[in-house]
Amino acid sequence: MTDVYLGIDLGTGGARAGLFDEQGRALAFCSKHVESFYPRPGWVEQDPNEWWSAIVGAVRGVVEEAGIRGEDVAGIGYDGTSATPVSLDSSRNPLRNAILWADVRSATIAARASEIDHWARLYNGGGKDHASAEWFPFKAIWLKENQPEIWDQTALLLDAPDWIGMKLTGEIAFNTCSASIKAFYNADHGGWPEDFFAQLGGEDILSKIPTNVQPMGALLGGLSPEAAEELGLAAGTPVGEGGIDAEAGMVGMNVLTPGDMALITGSSNCLLAQSATPLHGPGMFGGHTDAVVPGQYTLEASQGSAGSVMQWFLRTSALDLMEQEKNGGPSAFDTLNDLSAGMAPGSDGVVVTEYFQGNRSPYTDNRARGTITGLSLHHRREHVYHAIQEANCYGVEHNLRTMKSLGYDPRSLTVCGGATKSPTWLQMYADILGMDVNVTKVQDGPALGSAIQGAVATGRYATLQEAAAAMVHDHYTLSPDTEKHEEYRFWVDRYTEIHPAMRDIQHSIADHMAESEK
Repeated sequence: MTDVYLGIDLGTGGARAGLFDEQGRALAFCSKHVESFYPRPGWVEQDPNEWWSAIVGAVRGVVEEAGIRGEDVAGIGYDGTSATPVSLDSSRNPLRNAILWADVRSATIAARASEIDHWARLYNGGGKDHASAEWFPFKAIWLKENQPEIWDQTALLLDAPDWIGMKLTGEIAFNTCSASIKAFYNADHGGWPEDFFAQLGGEDILSKIPTNVQPMGALLGGLSPEAAEELGLAAGTPVGEGGIDAEAGMVGMNVLTPGDMALITGSSNCLLAQSATPLHGPGMFGGHTDAVVPGQYTLEASQGSAGSVMQWFLRTSALDLMEQEKNGGPSAFDTLNDLSAGMAPGSDGVVVTEYFQGNRSPYTDNRARGTITGLSLHHRREHVYHAIQEANCYGVEHNLRTMKSLGYDPRSLTVCGGATKSPTWLQMYADILGMDVNVTKVQDGPALGSAIQGAVATGRYATLQEAAAAMVHDHYTLSPDTEKHEEYRFWVDRYTEIHPAMRDIQHSIADHMAESEK
């Protein structure tokens, strides 16, 4: 039997484990759900203990599904949501729920950061964009200012991927991917911006986080005996340093060369690319130094809400279809796809902006909110469903237009994640973007990318690039319908006009709501 590699992917919806051989062929997958909690508008939390239970269940399940022994796993990699801080006491037990990446409670701290002139702010649109409330240091400072009793007991503050690494090996490190993309670490400027943190009131952040950083795929350590027993694997199995789930998806799609572009679809959508030079500019995150490939710069534009808006629609407007699916009927998606089949671009005049958790890019507006406009008594729920699908695509096109204006014009787009389960939706992406959309054989990019990190940690491959070239394979390509693309230009233009027109109203409402909650 060839070597087998395990990828652990902790996403917003739960833990997923995948097993792959050294050619990247998928042997089995297993997923376990994790519940999210929404204590207040804009707040999202999860229980780290539930993360571990889900990881254990997924790993044991995938080993059983593949019909292998735990000791057959040669290497392990992992990824997780980032800007998801976990507060641990001196015994490394969680002191509270983790504040999830999508949580924007630290908006006032991000606003303070936006007023500071510092090299750290290069990552925020070259210093011209507002800092995002999602980022790790702002949530750390929120804890310090709002829950000082938790902060004082916090002996260690880890981002979610590094918490997974600790649970697997007992070792502590900050992965370069999270450090650069979500915590302002910049090796080109000396590393951690300690004085920037201090100006925000976070002068003691570096006393609670791992200050050493390691690249994705570096050997973090061997699987600890305690973790091995719980997971049903062999103690000492090499574990590769992890990273952010979206960037693991880049690795799992082999989008590691400047000029290529990755779109990772899911609860959020992430557009990611590698640049040979540190591009910066309004409306784009990055370029993040060494975040994925040492010596390169990672560019990012993303939608904070994407597939999560579709899940919101199903929970609020299609419970009957979900119940029908649960009882053995067709899936809710298949039913809604049938109802909306043949619908013209623009959903009969219904346009959605998907900013249900604020806008990440190109506006970096924590107080933005979603809109549905153009409704009439003629419209039915399938129009809103179709418009939400289009909104996901419009947001990607809006971000692509921004990146192109800043000098990055991709030659290809490779997609993974939830949208790949719907050929109709993928074709909509191709039609709206006017680009070929490529899909790889293993559509679960983050799980494969994490397994690739494990393969590199064992020494089977020397670099992520070498491993991805051997383990990632193309599947098919969808080309755009040129007539639909031309029609969609009108609707994308209208979509881009909605937020500027609504901004002041939405900010006023957000401020009023925040004041009433004090």
